[in-house]
Amino acid sequence: MMKKKTTFGFALTCVLVAAAIAFTVGFLIARSKVNAVTKPAQTTGSGYEIVDEVEKVIKDNYLGTVNQDDLIKGMCKGYVEGLGDAAVKYVTAQEYAAYNKSVAGETILYKNFGKGIGYIQFLSFTQSTKQSFSNALNDFSKSTVSKVNMLVLDLRNCSTGEIDVAAALLDMMLPEGETISGVDKNGSRTVLYTSDQSEIDYDIAILVNGKTAGVAEIFASALSAYGKAVIIGTTTAGDCAQTEAVSLSNGDYVLIPNLYYVTKGQQTYSSTGVVPSTVVELSIADQKSYDSGTLDISKDPQFLAAVKALGVNDVIMESSSDTDKASSDTDTEKSSDSDIESKIDALNSNSSDKSSDSEKTGIIDDYWDDDEYWNNQNNNDDEEDDNGNNYDEDEGDDYYDYDEDEWD
Repeated sequence: MMKKKTTFGFALTCVLVAAAIAFTVGFLIARSKVNAVTKPAQTTGSGYEIVDEVEKVIKDNYLGTVNQDDLIKGMCKGYVEGLGDAAVKYVTAQEYAAYNKSVAGETILYKNFGKGIGYIQFLSFTQSTKQSFSNALNDFSKSTVSKVNMLVLDLRNCSTGEIDVAAALLDMMLPEGETISGVDKNGSRTVLYTSDQSEIDYDIAILVNGKTAGVAEIFASALSAYGKAVIIGTTTAGDCAQTEAVSLSNGDYVLIPNLYYVTKGQQTYSSTGVVPSTVVELSIADQKSYDSGTLDISKDPQFLAAVKALGVNDVIMESSSDTDKASSDTDTEKSSDSDIESKIDALNSNSSDKSSDSEKTGIIDDYWDDDEYWNNQNNNDDEEDDNGNNYDEDEGDDYYDYDEDEWD
């Protein structure tokens, strides 16, 4: 077999070409490494290089002992706080448990003022609020002294609660349609809650102020959007976002708003607040009295403006009589408005708290004397009853405090 010979010149040419290629590749690699070293830190990555610098300073100079877990938690808190948004929080597992406990157990206060006016003050929107609201409407409808056809809903200082509770109450009070929707960071709108055709029929005035926030704002706005209520007071807090608790691998949580709540036909008013149809401000002294629970409601400018907006120029401030008390304890003629009764019954049947709340109905036979409660709510001289409760057992009208968790 004949072998092909390779000339010396051809072999030399091949060697030179290979050397040139190797040199070029090596040069490119070397230049990229030099650039990586010499390029300014702020353009080489996400900007976290400064964190590495701080870490090195601590390791080289800090005289104390570094607790790695505390250091990491502090870094996480600092990252969240760096957003400059108080609505976003980094909380430990213990802090989150305390947060959940702090918003539970509160509910409503209510009173029949006569002249058809029923007053309901919302302290929060918790699961027990649904039953308490139902109880209030039932008692209003059964009154033999003054059946209620107008409501003053006091949402002042109300800033906590659960959105599904507000949606359940809105379902009772609104006609068929959208009640609460959500808008995400991209502007996409999603209907979250709707109402069916059945609705209760009241003329409604809502009291709000700068401490009315979150679920309470949505509740007021939804009723106003359907033309079911007038809003009295001052502009609300503008804190109308869904806050999600995102769990972390270490057991802690990030509480972060991820959805703006909106109502029928409205865009988000987070940061702007709900503007009342009638603006009425309290004086500094009256506001302090309201915050402490000592403001005489007969002299409350916002309450009186709400009553006037409903077409009533005066209300009966005295205790009606103990007839209302008796009517709440016995079976009396029900309201002629069948829609009210059916909606109330429907709410009772759907309430997750029905069984526990029904066991407590016997407790609801204790009443505050009206004048004593409204004028001397924080009077330390009130005598304690046999059970150690700090209120007088004078015969009074149907003013109730349904903080039902206290009876557990």
